[in-house]
Amino acid sequence: MSRLDNSALLAKADLALADLTAGGGVLQPAQAQKFLRLLIKQSVLLQQCTVVPMAAPKQQFSKLKFGSRILRPGQEATAVPAAQRVKPDLSQVELDAKLFKGEVRLSDEVLEDSIERGELRQTLMEMLADAISRDMEEILVNGDTASADPFLATMDGVLKQATSNVVDVAGAPISKDVLGDLLKSLPSEHLRDKSSMGFLLPA
Repeated sequence: MSRLDNSALLAKADLALADLTAGGGVLQPAQAQKFLRLLIKQSVLLQQCTVVPMAAPKQQFSKLKFGSRILRPGQEATAVPAAQRVKPDLSQVELDAKLFKGEVRLSDEVLEDSIERGELRQTLMEMLADAISRDMEEILVNGDTASADPFLATMDGVLKQATSNVVDVAGAPISKDVLGDLLKSLPSEHLRDKSSMGFLLPA
């Protein structure tokens, strides 16, 4: 039997991958949406974020908010003076997509011979969602385009982008005073509804 040359081996590998893709080895759009929901559910941080499915690498969204006080002392049958009327703050947010890839290859034999048999696929999906949610949390917080880690260098995370209202505790442990200083550093508009705020701390 003659040995296959490299081109023949590559062609065989491509055929196997094509068969896998055609046979359901790649997530379909509906499956991908389900996986994304599972991924978000597994993450504490991602549940606090606004997640927007994007149809293009770049998208812009209008942002509308009332950041200042609206109510004024009133008088019966008297309209609010023009100088005291308020209008919403209008701005735009641009979303830039970043490409990440994760790949796990399993043969039919592994799926068939597993002790979980038909349940192995679902178990793997849940484990992948848990692992990927940890990765996403890591880059959302610690991402830095100047990092020597190629993964973290993909984008700037929250810590890198935070340039104002920063409190340097100089290595002090978390305490009531430290958390109080964090609140004091926030703009007054964000302190109007403390019930919707929370502290995210490492486990």
